[in-house]
Amino acid sequence: MKNKDHHKQRHSKNDLNKDPDFDLDTYLEEQSHQETTTPGEETARKNTYFIKNAALSISLVIASVLWYHNWSPAQAWSSMFGSNESVLTTGQTFTVPEINVHIPRIEIPAIPPIPAVPGIRSYSNSTQAPVLDISLTEYLSALKTKGFLDNQISTFSARQLYDSHIPVSYLEELNEAGYLGDLSFVYITNFYQNEIPVTYLDQLKAAGIYDKLSFVHITNYYQQKVPMEYLKKLNDAGYLVDLSFVHVTNYYQAGVTPEFLDELKETGLYEDLSFLDVIDLYQRENGN
Repeated sequence: MKNKDHHKQRHSKNDLNKDPDFDLDTYLEEQSHQETTTPGEETARKNTYFIKNAALSISLVIASVLWYHNWSPAQAWSSMFGSNESVLTTGQTFTVPEINVHIPRIEIPAIPPIPAVPGIRSYSNSTQAPVLDISLTEYLSALKTKGFLDNQISTFSARQLYDSHIPVSYLEELNEAGYLGDLSFVYITNFYQNEIPVTYLDQLKAAGIYDKLSFVHITNYYQQKVPMEYLKKLNDAGYLVDLSFVHVTNYYQAGVTPEFLDELKETGLYEDLSFLDVIDLYQRENGN
Protein backbone atom coordinates (compact mmCIF):
# COMPACT_ATOMS: atom_id res chain seq x y z
CA MET A 1 0.00 0.00 0.00
CA LYS A 2 2.80 2.36 0.86
CA ASN A 3 4.48 1.59 -2.41
CA LYS A 4 1.27 2.35 -4.22
CA ASP A 5 0.94 5.80 -2.58
CA HIS A 6 4.57 6.57 -3.20
CA HIS A 7 4.11 5.58 -6.76
CA LYS A 8 1.17 7.97 -7.09
CA GLN A 9 3.10 10.85 -5.57
CA ARG A 10 6.06 10.23 -7.75
CA HIS A 11 3.79 9.91 -10.73
CA SER A 12 2.19 13.24 -9.92
CA LYS A 13 5.54 14.96 -9.69
CA ASN A 14 6.66 13.39 -12.93
CA ASP A 15 3.51 14.61 -14.58
CA LEU A 16 4.22 18.19 -13.40
CA ASN A 17 7.76 17.96 -14.74
CA LYS A 18 6.44 16.88 -18.08
CA ASP A 19 3.95 19.81 -18.13
CA PRO A 20 5.28 22.42 -20.55
CA ASP A 21 3.58 25.28 -18.57
CA PHE A 22 4.98 24.20 -15.23
CA ASP A 23 6.59 27.04 -13.21
CA LEU A 24 8.83 25.82 -10.44
CA ASP A 25 8.90 29.13 -8.54
CA THR A 26 5.14 29.33 -8.44
CA TYR A 27 4.93 25.76 -7.33
CA LEU A 28 7.39 26.29 -4.46
CA GLU A 29 5.52 29.43 -3.28
CA GLU A 30 2.24 27.52 -3.20
CA GLN A 31 3.84 24.74 -1.22
CA SER A 32 5.24 27.21 1.33
CA HIS A 33 1.80 28.73 1.99
CA GLN A 34 0.41 25.28 2.71
CA GLU A 35 2.93 24.68 5.53
CA THR A 36 2.01 25.32 9.23
CA THR A 37 2.57 28.95 10.47
CA THR A 38 5.07 29.74 13.23
CA PRO A 39 3.97 30.91 16.81
CA GLY A 40 5.20 34.45 16.13
CA GLU A 41 3.14 34.71 13.00
CA GLU A 42 0.06 33.41 14.83
CA THR A 43 0.46 36.07 17.62
CA ALA A 44 0.88 38.85 15.09
CA ARG A 45 -2.23 37.70 13.26
CA LYS A 46 -4.25 37.72 16.56
CA ASN A 47 -3.03 41.23 17.42
CA THR A 48 -4.12 42.43 14.03
CA TYR A 49 -7.58 40.98 14.58
CA PHE A 50 -7.82 42.66 18.07
CA ILE A 51 -6.85 46.08 16.71
CA LYS A 52 -9.37 45.79 13.93
CA ASN A 53 -12.13 44.77 16.35
CA ALA A 54 -11.27 47.60 18.80
CA ALA A 55 -11.27 50.18 16.03
CA LEU A 56 -14.63 48.90 14.84
CA SER A 57 -16.09 49.08 18.38
CA ILE A 58 -14.84 52.64 18.94
CA SER A 59 -16.24 53.67 15.58
CA LEU A 60 -19.61 52.26 16.53
CA VAL A 61 -19.59 54.11 19.88
CA ILE A 62 -18.66 57.42 18.24
CA ALA A 63 -21.32 56.94 15.61
CA SER A 64 -23.93 56.19 18.31
CA VAL A 65 -23.02 59.32 20.27
CA LEU A 66 -23.14 61.51 17.18
CA TRP A 67 -26.47 60.00 16.16
CA TYR A 68 -27.90 60.68 19.63
CA HIS A 69 -26.79 64.34 19.41
CA ASN A 70 -28.13 64.87 15.87
CA TRP A 71 -24.70 64.32 14.31
CA SER A 72 -23.36 67.44 16.03
CA PRO A 73 -19.80 66.97 17.34
CA ALA A 74 -20.00 70.19 19.37
CA GLN A 75 -23.19 69.14 21.09
CA ALA A 76 -21.80 65.68 21.82
CA TRP A 77 -18.62 67.19 23.31
CA SER A 78 -20.61 69.61 25.46
CA SER A 79 -22.86 66.81 26.68
CA MET A 80 -19.97 64.59 27.79
CA PHE A 81 -17.35 67.09 28.99
CA GLY A 82 -19.31 70.27 29.63
CA SER A 83 -18.89 73.65 28.07
CA ASN A 84 -19.26 77.34 28.78
CA GLU A 85 -21.46 77.58 25.75
CA SER A 86 -25.03 76.38 25.35
CA VAL A 87 -25.52 74.31 22.20
CA LEU A 88 -28.80 74.34 20.26
CA THR A 89 -30.09 71.30 18.38
CA THR A 90 -29.64 73.24 15.16
CA GLY A 91 -25.88 73.30 15.70
CA GLN A 92 -25.79 77.01 16.57
CA THR A 93 -24.09 78.09 19.78
CA PHE A 94 -24.52 81.06 22.01
CA THR A 95 -22.58 82.21 25.05
CA VAL A 96 -24.45 82.49 28.33
CA PRO A 97 -23.89 86.01 29.69
CA GLU A 98 -22.43 86.37 33.18
CA ILE A 99 -24.95 87.24 35.85
CA ASN A 100 -23.68 89.84 38.31
CA VAL A 101 -25.58 89.58 41.57
CA HIS A 102 -25.46 92.77 43.57
CA ILE A 103 -25.81 92.20 47.30
CA PRO A 104 -26.82 95.43 48.99
CA ARG A 105 -24.78 96.48 51.96
CA ILE A 106 -26.69 96.13 55.19
CA GLU A 107 -26.14 98.95 57.63
CA ILE A 108 -26.67 97.76 61.20
CA PRO A 109 -27.80 100.69 63.32
CA ALA A 110 -25.97 101.42 66.51
CA ILE A 111 -27.48 99.88 69.61
CA PRO A 112 -29.22 102.61 71.60
CA PRO A 113 -28.12 103.09 75.20
CA ILE A 114 -29.98 101.08 77.81
CA PRO A 115 -32.48 103.36 79.52
CA ALA A 116 -32.07 103.96 83.19
CA VAL A 117 -34.47 102.51 85.72
CA PRO A 118 -37.42 104.93 86.10
CA GLY A 119 -37.06 107.19 89.06
CA ILE A 120 -33.44 106.24 89.76
CA ARG A 121 -30.79 108.76 88.98
CA SER A 122 -27.62 107.35 87.50
CA TYR A 123 -24.34 109.17 87.87
CA SER A 124 -22.15 109.23 84.78
CA ASN A 125 -18.45 110.03 84.86
CA SER A 126 -19.25 113.71 84.36
CA THR A 127 -22.00 113.93 86.99
CA GLN A 128 -20.62 111.94 89.86
CA ALA A 129 -20.99 113.03 93.41
CA PRO A 130 -18.32 115.50 94.50
CA VAL A 131 -14.88 114.01 94.96
CA LEU A 132 -13.90 113.59 98.58
CA ASP A 133 -11.17 115.91 99.81
CA ILE A 134 -9.29 113.17 101.60
CA SER A 135 -7.12 110.31 100.37
CA LEU A 136 -8.16 106.67 100.46
CA THR A 137 -5.76 106.03 103.31
CA GLU A 138 -7.31 108.85 105.33
CA TYR A 139 -10.80 107.55 104.43
CA LEU A 140 -10.01 104.04 105.69
CA SER A 141 -8.36 105.48 108.79
CA ALA A 142 -11.49 107.55 109.59
CA LEU A 143 -13.74 104.49 109.19
CA LYS A 144 -11.45 102.47 111.46
CA THR A 145 -11.42 105.22 114.08
CA LYS A 146 -15.23 105.26 114.17
CA GLY A 147 -15.34 101.45 114.44
CA PHE A 148 -16.97 100.92 111.04
CA LEU A 149 -14.11 99.18 109.26
CA ASP A 150 -14.22 95.37 109.41
CA ASN A 151 -17.06 95.46 111.96
CA GLN A 152 -19.78 96.84 109.66
CA ILE A 153 -17.91 97.63 106.45
CA SER A 154 -15.31 95.43 104.80
CA THR A 155 -12.16 96.89 103.32
CA PHE A 156 -13.43 96.05 99.84
CA SER A 157 -16.77 97.81 100.45
CA ALA A 158 -14.94 100.79 101.95
CA ARG A 159 -12.86 101.19 98.76
CA GLN A 160 -16.03 101.04 96.65
CA LEU A 161 -17.69 103.67 98.83
CA TYR A 162 -14.65 105.91 98.52
CA ASP A 163 -14.62 105.57 94.72
CA SER A 164 -18.34 106.48 94.73
CA HIS A 165 -17.54 109.58 96.82
CA ILE A 166 -19.71 108.60 99.80
CA PRO A 167 -18.75 110.90 102.70
CA VAL A 168 -18.04 109.55 106.15
CA SER A 169 -20.77 111.79 107.56
CA TYR A 170 -23.47 109.92 105.55
CA LEU A 171 -22.18 106.61 106.90
CA GLU A 172 -22.38 108.04 110.41
CA GLU A 173 -26.02 108.99 109.80
CA LEU A 174 -26.88 105.49 108.59
CA ASN A 175 -25.10 103.96 111.55
CA GLU A 176 -26.96 106.11 114.06
CA ALA A 177 -30.28 105.03 112.50
CA GLY A 178 -29.23 101.37 112.65
CA TYR A 179 -28.97 100.71 108.89
CA LEU A 180 -25.22 100.68 108.24
CA GLY A 181 -24.55 97.09 109.23
CA ASP A 182 -27.48 95.77 107.15
CA LEU A 183 -26.75 97.61 103.91
CA SER A 184 -24.27 96.64 101.22
CA PHE A 185 -22.16 99.30 99.51
CA VAL A 186 -24.55 99.07 96.53
CA TYR A 187 -27.56 100.09 98.64
CA ILE A 188 -25.59 102.82 100.39
CA THR A 189 -24.28 104.24 97.13
CA ASN A 190 -27.73 104.32 95.49
CA PHE A 191 -29.42 105.82 98.53
CA TYR A 192 -26.82 108.57 98.72
CA GLN A 193 -26.69 109.34 94.99
CA ASN A 194 -30.50 109.44 94.75
CA GLU A 195 -30.71 111.51 97.92
CA ILE A 196 -32.87 109.07 99.85
CA PRO A 197 -33.12 110.51 103.37
CA VAL A 198 -32.73 108.27 106.36
CA THR A 199 -36.14 109.47 107.58
CA TYR A 200 -37.78 107.81 104.53
CA LEU A 201 -36.19 104.52 105.50
CA ASP A 202 -37.58 105.04 108.99
CA GLN A 203 -41.08 105.49 107.56
CA LEU A 204 -40.80 102.26 105.56
CA LYS A 205 -39.63 100.40 108.63
CA ALA A 206 -42.50 101.81 110.70
CA ALA A 207 -44.97 100.65 108.04
CA GLY A 208 -43.49 97.15 108.20
CA ILE A 209 -42.38 97.08 104.58
CA TYR A 210 -38.71 98.12 104.69
CA ASP A 211 -37.41 94.55 104.73
CA LYS A 212 -39.67 93.57 101.78
CA LEU A 213 -38.30 96.10 99.33
CA SER A 214 -35.09 96.30 97.34
CA PHE A 215 -33.15 99.53 96.93
CA VAL A 216 -34.67 99.84 93.43
CA HIS A 217 -38.21 99.75 94.83
CA ILE A 218 -37.34 102.15 97.64
CA THR A 219 -35.67 104.62 95.30
CA ASN A 220 -38.51 104.50 92.76
CA TYR A 221 -41.25 104.97 95.33
CA TYR A 222 -39.40 107.90 96.82
CA GLN A 223 -38.75 109.56 93.46
CA GLN A 224 -42.34 108.99 92.24
CA LYS A 225 -43.74 110.17 95.57
CA VAL A 226 -45.86 107.10 96.17
CA PRO A 227 -47.54 107.70 99.57
CA MET A 228 -46.57 105.47 102.43
CA GLU A 229 -50.25 104.86 103.14
CA TYR A 230 -50.79 103.43 99.65
CA LEU A 231 -47.80 101.12 100.00
CA LYS A 232 -49.05 99.96 103.39
CA LYS A 233 -52.53 99.17 102.00
CA LEU A 234 -51.03 97.11 99.19
CA ASN A 235 -48.86 95.29 101.69
CA ASP A 236 -51.78 94.59 104.05
CA ALA A 237 -53.81 93.21 101.10
CA GLY A 238 -50.93 90.95 100.08
CA TYR A 239 -50.07 92.63 96.76
CA LEU A 240 -46.92 94.62 97.52
CA VAL A 241 -44.48 91.71 97.43
CA ASP A 242 -45.97 90.23 94.24
CA LEU A 243 -45.99 93.51 92.31
CA SER A 244 -42.99 95.18 90.72
CA PHE A 245 -42.30 98.84 91.33
CA VAL A 246 -43.58 99.53 87.79
CA HIS A 247 -46.96 97.99 88.65
CA VAL A 248 -47.21 99.80 91.97
CA THR A 249 -46.22 103.17 90.56
CA ASN A 250 -48.65 102.92 87.63
CA TYR A 251 -51.49 101.67 89.83
CA TYR A 252 -50.98 104.61 92.16
CA GLN A 253 -50.85 107.15 89.35
CA ALA A 254 -54.01 105.65 87.74
CA GLY A 255 -55.86 105.50 91.05
CA VAL A 256 -56.20 101.70 91.14
CA THR A 257 -57.15 100.66 94.67
CA PRO A 258 -56.37 97.44 96.53
CA GLU A 259 -60.13 96.85 96.72
CA PHE A 260 -60.39 96.77 92.91
CA LEU A 261 -57.60 94.21 92.79
CA ASP A 262 -59.59 92.14 95.28
CA GLU A 263 -62.61 92.23 92.96
CA LEU A 264 -60.52 91.03 90.03
CA LYS A 265 -59.12 88.21 92.14
CA GLU A 266 -62.63 87.11 93.15
CA THR A 267 -63.71 86.90 89.51
CA GLY A 268 -60.57 84.94 88.57
CA LEU A 269 -59.30 87.66 86.23
CA TYR A 270 -56.44 88.99 88.33
CA GLU A 271 -53.87 86.44 87.20
CA ASP A 272 -54.86 86.77 83.53
CA LEU A 273 -54.56 90.55 83.20
CA SER A 274 -51.51 92.70 82.67
CA PHE A 275 -51.15 95.88 84.69
CA LEU A 276 -52.22 97.84 81.61
CA ASP A 277 -55.41 95.76 81.41
CA VAL A 278 -56.05 96.39 85.09
CA ILE A 279 -55.64 100.14 84.66
CA ASP A 280 -57.90 100.19 81.59
CA LEU A 281 -60.67 98.25 83.36
CA TYR A 282 -60.44 100.44 86.43
CA GLN A 283 -60.67 103.66 84.41
CA ARG A 284 -63.59 102.34 82.33
CA GLU A 285 -65.59 101.28 85.37
CA ASN A 286 -64.82 104.44 87.31
CA GLY A 287 -65.47 106.87 84.47
CA ASN A 288 -61.90 108.07 84.16
